[in-house]
Amino acid sequence: MQDALEVGKKLIFKMAHLDLDGWTRALHEDRKQLRAIYLDARDVGPERDAKLDELRRLIRQKVENPTRRKDGEPNRKVLVFTAFADTATYLYDALVDRVRKDLRIHAALVTGAGQNRTTLGSTEFNQILTNFSPEAKQRSRIKSMPQDEEIDLLIATDCISEGQNLQDCDTVVNYDIHWNPVRIIQRFGRVDRLKSPNTEVRLINFWPTEDLNKYIDLKHRVEARMALVDIATTTDDNLLQDTPIEELVSDQLRYRDRQLKRLQQEILDMDELNEDGVSLTEFTLDDFRQDLLNYIEANRALLEDAPFGLYTVVPTDPAMKVIAPGVIFCLRQVSDPDPAGAKDADRSETVNPLQPHFLVYVRDDGNVRFTFAQPKQILDLYRHLCAGRGTPYESLCELFDRETDNGGKMDRYSALFARALDSILQTFKRRSAAALQSGRGGLLVPQRQQASEDSEFELITWLVIKSP
Repeated sequence: MQDALEVGKKLIFKMAHLDLDGWTRALHEDRKQLRAIYLDARDVGPERDAKLDELRRLIRQKVENPTRRKDGEPNRKVLVFTAFADTATYLYDALVDRVRKDLRIHAALVTGAGQNRTTLGSTEFNQILTNFSPEAKQRSRIKSMPQDEEIDLLIATDCISEGQNLQDCDTVVNYDIHWNPVRIIQRFGRVDRLKSPNTEVRLINFWPTEDLNKYIDLKHRVEARMALVDIATTTDDNLLQDTPIEELVSDQLRYRDRQLKRLQQEILDMDELNEDGVSLTEFTLDDFRQDLLNYIEANRALLEDAPFGLYTVVPTDPAMKVIAPGVIFCLRQVSDPDPAGAKDADRSETVNPLQPHFLVYVRDDGNVRFTFAQPKQILDLYRHLCAGRGTPYESLCELFDRETDNGGKMDRYSALFARALDSILQTFKRRSAAALQSGRGGLLVPQRQQASEDSEFELITWLVIKSP
């Protein structure tokens, strides 16, 4: 009799303790709320879906005005990504008849749930991908597969966001934005690959709201609370030394906002999204170090006599869109002698791979294109712009002298230098916090080696980039 008045196994609840009337009222209230949502959503279908209409427009425009490949052939292929299998199925059902009838192209659906569908050939996963990208998948060697037609519209979930060569296609559409920015890069990586037959590739993002700032403000509140709770649970109010927790969280969120906005407007290299932790680029600087050692050995006396602050002017390269007029600054942090030896140096290099030197690329508009956390990208620019050049660009040097009155009016470049210093301080603070919180092995950079408002920096050299 006693057991009949109890429920549960590990946690035992006595039936007499349950507020059945309150529970029943709450269930009825939940039902009312859910029904209201259902009634609002019931009237929204393919015929009233503005987002779907925009996708239809993009597909029609691509098919009717195809881009041209390197060989001159038209490219009508579009790869549409969505995070959910239900959404992918909805899109396929809404689009397939129209694209077959009006645009006369084949379409296919691929999901991780195995609900694959297609208007051409087999619904088997690999065969769909092969019919969508026949050149990259070498379909001509598989005589049992169709050889005369191709799939031009592929709708897929992230089950194909990794490990697939689909470079026959030149356009990727993110119907929804994944919460992880790296997943967006992985999606685009399906078509942005070596041996692509296309002259260019495009990424089109559907963002969650027209006003991105509203979305970011909501993200602010949620992430700020979570970060504050996570940090506060250490029970050490001075965990990050003199930096208030609220300030650190605010800086971190503003940085993420800038990442989101850049993702909205441009395609980023994966290493550019990894400024907070150890990046792959930090382990690929050996070739630069070897070049530097070779140059030092060949020009040791010249370098020993050279003063700090040397600079030159080089032209932009239209072939590299990442290069815009601006300045690359090379600075060195002046710190106390390091009594702890290599141990402290290792901690600092976790934050700055070139410690105690800092490279920063600031464009003329004040935008910091590459911070010191991206040394490989900056060194690649240096090598591209300067390697093998033994004489100055006389016309650019004369132009620089006229603009600065032979160095008498340096306000513009002083402002860029201040912007570079501010970037160093903010990026160092952010990466220090990330290194400290990276699991149990997190390290605290020694106070004397931290870049702060009181830090001193020497200007070693600077490279002015100007339009010819």
